[in-house]
Parts: sequence; C-alpha cells; structure tokens
Amino acid sequence: MVCLQMCSHGTGGTSLYDLHRSKYDACWKSFIRLSRHRLANKRSLRCSLYTQAVHRGYLGETRTRMNTRYSSATIDQDKEDHRQNMRTVFDFERWATHRSSQRYFLHLVGIPKSMLIRGLKVPLLCEFCFSFCVASWESYKEIHPSLGLPSSNLEASDPFHLTSFALALLLAFRLDASYSRYMEARRLWGDVVCDARNLMRQAQGFCENEESLQLLLRWTSAFCKVLMWHVREHCDLDSELKDVLLPSEVEVLMQQEQHKPNFVLSVLTQIVHSMPAAEGQKLAVDATLTKFQKAVGTCERMVKTPIPRSYTRHTSRFLVIWLAFLPFTLWRACHWAMVPAAVLIAFLLLGVEEIGVQIEEPFGILPLENLCDIVHANAKEMLSTRHQVQQIVHNSSTPRSQSVSQMHGNGSHH
Repeated sequence: MVCLQMCSHGTGGTSLYDLHRSKYDACWKSFIRLSRHRLANKRSLRCSLYTQAVHRGYLGETRTRMNTRYSSATIDQDKEDHRQNMRTVFDFERWATHRSSQRYFLHLVGIPKSMLIRGLKVPLLCEFCFSFCVASWESYKEIHPSLGLPSSNLEASDPFHLTSFALALLLAFRLDASYSRYMEARRLWGDVVCDARNLMRQAQGFCENEESLQLLLRWTSAFCKVLMWHVREHCDLDSELKDVLLPSEVEVLMQQEQHKPNFVLSVLTQIVHSMPAAEGQKLAVDATLTKFQKAVGTCERMVKTPIPRSYTRHTSRFLVIWLAFLPFTLWRACHWAMVPAAVLIAFLLLGVEEIGVQIEEPFGILPLENLCDIVHANAKEMLSTRHQVQQIVHNSSTPRSQSVSQMHGNGSHH
C-alpha cells in the first residue's frame, strides 16, 4: 500500500490535495448549474409546446402518462429551428439550378454545412468512437499476439448480409410513408388555395354590396392564416392577421380559446347567408365552406396521428444495432480504413431515416406563409379589378343590345 504524502506550499498549511479538491468541487458545481440551466430551458420549451397543443385542441387538459413518456431532454432545438429554413418556394431560376449538372459537386461540397450531418453528429460520433475502439483492440491484438487476446472480428458475415436486405426494406417503407404524408399535406393546401379563390370568385359574381364582399374576402384570407397557425407550433397569429382583418375583428378572433378555424368558418357562413343572393348560389358557396371544414379535419388528423410509433422505433433500433456490428465485419477487409468507412455508411443510412422523420410532419417545412400570402394577394386583386371587369361586361353588352333592338325594328318595318 502506497501512502500519499500531503505537501504544504506555504499557503497557511493548505495541502496540495486540498487545492485540487477545491478546484474539482468548483468545476463540478459549475457543471451542475449549467446542466440545470439547460434542463430548465428544455422544460420551458416542452411546456410551451404542450400549452399550444392544448390551446388548439390537440390534447386534453389532463396530461396522461403517454404524453409525458419522453422527457424534455429529447427535444433538439437546433433541429427544430432549422425546419424553418426548409420552407422553400421554387421559381424558374431555382428549377434551373436544381437541374444543373454541377449539382453533384455542389452537393458534395455542401456536406460540412448540411444540417443533416449536424443533426446526426451525436450518433455519428458514437459510431466513430466505437469503430475506433474496435480498430484499436484489433491492432493491439496483432501487435501482441503472445497475449492470446480474443478477436472481435466476425468470421461469419452471412447473418449480417441477410439482415441488410431487411434493413433496406424498413428504410424504404419508412421514407415512402413519410413522403406520402408530405405530398398529401401539399395537395391539401393546394386545394385550400383553389377553394379560397373559387369562393371569392363566386362571391364577386353575385354580391352587389361592396362592404359585404370586402368582409367575405377578408375572412377568407383570415381562414388560411388561422389554419396555418392551427397546424404550426411557432406562429404569431396576431401579427399574421394585422394586415388581413380589422383590429376589432382580430380582437374578437383572438378571444376564442378552443377552435379558431371553426369560428372563422362560422363567420363565413353567416356572411354568405346574409348576402342577397339566390338559394342555389348560397348552396354552391356553402359547399366550398364544407371543403374548408374537411381540410381542417384532415390537417388535424395528420398532426395528431404519426406513422405507427412501433414501426419507427423498430426501424431505429434495427439501424443502430446493425451499425454497431458494422465495424466487426469491416476490419478484416479495411483495417484502419474501417473507421471512416463505418462513419460514412452510418451517415448514409441514418440520413435516410432522418429525412423520413423530418418530412413525416410536413406542416413545419411546407411554405404555408407563401400560400396564405397568395390568397391574400388574390383577394386584394379581385377587389381592385372588380370595377374593370364590370366595365368590360357592360361595354360588351351595350352594342349587343343595340344590334338586337335594330333587328327588331327592321322586322317590324317589313
């Protein structure tokens, strides 16, 4: 047994052990404070998301164990913030760049800046460390063969190759299911935009009252904004509506606690039924409002119901276990090149799974703001060009009525 002598350095009898002990305690306390601060921030974010979900009618007031199964530590704030950058709208120039033959070089150069690889930095780092440990063990065993250390290399790789096909099927089905949800959401919002234009066009055709028409167009634009707020976790509805509705209308709408899209549809229904129009015209407009109601229900279904979580969990577990055994099968063929090869393969496979998870909830990455702005711009355009359209119809109908009257006059003369 070795006894450690405590030496004094002229500091009033304070030993070297006490100095190191005090530094260790200070570092540990600062680490605890930093950890508590980060956990408090994540808890506040989770509480904010939960409050918004309850406010919009997605969750009940009673929190069940299923809702709290995952702790706040599972929220990746950087990844959530990056989803806003995925809301791109293509024009002709962007399509030309998208088709460019230089895209291969540009995509490869952009890998270090890719949010995909930054979002996967933790699992990729784990794969690197594990591969490095396997390579170090095998190298040490080869340098010291006399020690008789066991080998970690897998001699029989057939089971590994057979499971690769199953993993490929799981990833393909996972990505296909997520892409189907993404395209369904995009088609749904395309229908919302078309139905909003159709509603405004129908109202412009039979509504003679300028104020009633303006009221209908305002609330039609507001419906798109409210529906966007209803399916987004971070959206300031008050600022979105300040250029669409009157201040008094915004105040009444913001006072509604539970289901704002239903309130907007009720207002539109009352506006339509108060207009002096034929019953058939009102029924046609009401059919468009029914499509709006169906769109709200479809959006809520997609927000509340993910891909079966057992499928997602099993795919994730399968992928992690498969990647864990990957270094053992690559060592014999690659030796130390196995480490970057394992990390590269992990990036490719984890990237496929990560893309599927990101597009599974499509409303956070779709450019809904652009679609809402299109509806609002169409509403203002219809109001500004209404008199011009009426003038064109009036000018074209006046010569026709004169020619008809002349034909009747010539017939009576004969």
